[in-house]
Amino acid sequence: MRKTFKLDIMTPEASVFKGEVYSLVAPAALGYLGILAEHAPIVTNLNAGKIIIKENSGQETVIHNKGKGFLEARNNKAVMLLDFIE
Repeated sequence: MRKTFKLDIMTPEASVFKGEVYSLVAPAALGYLGILAEHAPIVTNLNAGKIIIKENSGQETVIHNKGKGFLEARNNKAVMLLDFIE
């Protein structure tokens, strides 16, 4: 079984995603950034682009970020705050 971490994705209007995932790929300021369980602590700006979430069940979710945002990952939890999504 793959190691997982908690992920919360929020916009000002709603909670977009909340759950346990094993992989997150997000459009960071300097290029796409991959996050796995036990990732080193990081805080980064996000740009518009595809956010790819992979769950242990094998399900892949793609969210299209249309604005800016922030990502913080630490202690096996990642939080994304986004302006708006498609």
